[in-house]
Amino acid sequence: MNFKESNLAKKINVAVNSFGNIGQAIVRVHQLEKEDAYHNIELVGIIRRNAKIRDYERYPENVEVVENADELSIKPDIVLCAAPSHCVMNDVEKFLKLGISTIDCFDNHKEINKYREFLNTLAESNKAVSILGAGWDPGFDSIIRALAGLVVPGGETITTFGPGRSMGHTTVVKSIHPDIKNAVSITLPGKQPGLQRREVYIELNDALMSKDTQDKITGDILGHPYFSNDDSHVLFVKSIAENDTRKHGGIITRACEQAGMELKLHGDNSIMTATAMYNAARAAFRMKERGNYGCFTTVQIAPIDFVKGQNIVERLARIKY
Repeated sequence: MNFKESNLAKKINVAVNSFGNIGQAIVRVHQLEKEDAYHNIELVGIIRRNAKIRDYERYPENVEVVENADELSIKPDIVLCAAPSHCVMNDVEKFLKLGISTIDCFDNHKEINKYREFLNTLAESNKAVSILGAGWDPGFDSIIRALAGLVVPGGETITTFGPGRSMGHTTVVKSIHPDIKNAVSITLPGKQPGLQRREVYIELNDALMSKDTQDKITGDILGHPYFSNDDSHVLFVKSIAENDTRKHGGIITRACEQAGMELKLHGDNSIMTATAMYNAARAAFRMKERGNYGCFTTVQIAPIDFVKGQNIVERLARIKY
């Protein structure tokens, strides 16, 4: 690979792979973060399969858009892999084999450990760092769940999601059948804390689609691992507009007789995920600099590694110790 040497020695050079909702949100976060005096991340490229389609209004100025990493003038230290969970691991594997560290927002909780073990071997052998599942959940919420028992003895940490749009579930639904014109999966709190209700709204290309086909689509969705363990419902509508939203969130609670904790998170789903990935780039860079290669989830990383600042004193002062 013929990369030109970067003259940004004090910067962390990152590229974004895939330019859907999360990829575009990462660019927006980057533009916001540039205003911070402690900013030290440089966006050196966007990698996407259809790079020849010039969506100029969505691209930041002076950022290369390419189909392959080796076309970039500056080699990225880290690639933020923003593709959906069902296909992102192929991207992660590809970049790790090139010795480039990766961040992803893989959100299938049950499969994380399987991928962590595989990617750990791959990252170690290529002297790279892979941070797996670095979104707001899993990711940020995972850290909170890990720490809740630090101040609340006994009890159980419970996460209840919603109301809001699940990007991962929505992506899965859209891929179920070619005649799905548009769809959204809305997550709502279930009948008790820790349970979710999912309402899937589907807009069809053919409004007169047979009931048998609709039943098959419904069955395929309800049988999918993303939906089979929740109270899930599929509704066919003329338009998803009145049910759609960019918002999502949840509440984490832990309580016992002596103490209790409640943390609420809500906001633009894409922006929260993108922000988590963006700040995880600092952690990945620092870990690689120390020779701490491998694949890690956010709970395996020292929180101070995510914080802006050129040295430990600046970072500790920033979080007020």
